[in-house]
Amino acid sequence: MKKVFFTIAAVAASAVGYAGGIATNTNQHAAYQRNFAREASTEADAAYSNPAGLGFMEDGFYISFSAQTAFQERNIESSYPGFGKEPKKFEGKAVAPFVPSLQAVYKKKDWALSLNVAVSGGGGKATYDNGLPSFESQVSNIPLKLSAAAAQSPAMSMVAADKYSVECSMEGAQYIVGTTLGFSYKFTDFFSASAGARVSYALNRYEGYIRDIKINPQAAGGQMVAAPAFFSQMAETLNGQAAQAEAAAKQYKDAGDETKSATYAAAAAQARGAAAEMENSAKAAGDKEVECKQTGVGVAPILGVDFKFWRLNVASRYEFATKIELENETEVDGTGMFPDGKKSRSDVPALWALGVNYNFVDNWTLCLGYRYYFDKDAELSNGAQDRIDHGTKEYAAAVEWNICKSFLVSASYLRTQYSLSDGYLTDLNFNQSNNNFGLGLRYTLNDHLNFDLAGFFTDYEDRTKKVEDYAGLGIGGSDTYSRSNFAFALGVNYKF
Repeated sequence: MKKVFFTIAAVAASAVGYAGGIATNTNQHAAYQRNFAREASTEADAAYSNPAGLGFMEDGFYISFSAQTAFQERNIESSYPGFGKEPKKFEGKAVAPFVPSLQAVYKKKDWALSLNVAVSGGGGKATYDNGLPSFESQVSNIPLKLSAAAAQSPAMSMVAADKYSVECSMEGAQYIVGTTLGFSYKFTDFFSASAGARVSYALNRYEGYIRDIKINPQAAGGQMVAAPAFFSQMAETLNGQAAQAEAAAKQYKDAGDETKSATYAAAAAQARGAAAEMENSAKAAGDKEVECKQTGVGVAPILGVDFKFWRLNVASRYEFATKIELENETEVDGTGMFPDGKKSRSDVPALWALGVNYNFVDNWTLCLGYRYYFDKDAELSNGAQDRIDHGTKEYAAAVEWNICKSFLVSASYLRTQYSLSDGYLTDLNFNQSNNNFGLGLRYTLNDHLNFDLAGFFTDYEDRTKKVEDYAGLGIGGSDTYSRSNFAFALGVNYKF
């Protein structure tokens, strides 16, 4: 039962997932939701996506603010036999109602200074009101174990059961707030470069409980009873039987009948063992709660280059891995598995990005982008990097159309391709390869002020994972993961 709480720590990593790698958000501006290929941008959002391109902006001070909202459902359909004859569906909902970001750029002649403050990882809260397969399988196995014990020993016949009930809930959130400072310099009319660094502050909060476990043993006439109380009562009964058998064994030994003494001694030992098992079961089936916060800080350098010639702009940047060591701040830990002050690693993988923009006519722009996340080179929680085949790859394409001076519309496509083994996936932390479709517009009020309005949805590929053994009984099954995601954003951009 205790091991189910290992997955609580993963709920933080399973909050609302944005476009990007396993620990990285790339949509840090409203313009991104209508154009996923921003790697060659030379606007204010380039403070994140292409800092080297800031060298080609007009002189001035730019400030941009975006607010994003995202909704996601994460569903798991489990065929584990302990849940019944029909597959059982577990539903989780995640929401990020307000995710802000800020970009600021000061451009003067050939150089530019930039600031980007955004949620660079995570950014939402996930809630599982009815638990998860890894939770409930532990409870559903109680009747199976009791029935197996009853079949092996007539003395245990009264513990046989075939039903259970439980109250289970989980809630968690993950936020990695990144503050990026950059310096850009235009060396020639065709080439600019940048250097900077991002300070990332990670905050994870998670809490959950399992309580009110009930079963219907034969000893209770098939009625649903509290499992801890039943196990404690059975332990008391078995210990009483053991005491009687031990007394009989002593009497026969004193009388010189070693054979009967040995028989009663064996029965006493068996009863003591069964009583100990019942005591452990009572403890395991008791109510458990966890409430914990994790915090950590990391710094990573960022380098970029940008080549601009006529209608073509080609840019690239490299973000070094961010080493983050999380430390537990535990309020409640009914499992003993989240000691206050314990530290663990949860790095943000390095990222290489490449972008191309081409104005094939004056009012049409084609944008292409590629991103590769070095997931296997990062140190992740519980050594998860060893269960990744290779890094995440993303391919983006977008078209922008300047309808007139006031309106620009754009549409885009993004393919995110993960390469995660079944061993990496858990019911609280599953990433699936997906296709994203974005659409939006920019309205320009005057030479100083414009607005971005955009949205996108994600089409995830379902994935089925075979589970060889849910809870130590050698009984397997399968889990099918599915997700849905929708997000929209509003941005305000001003040039002083």
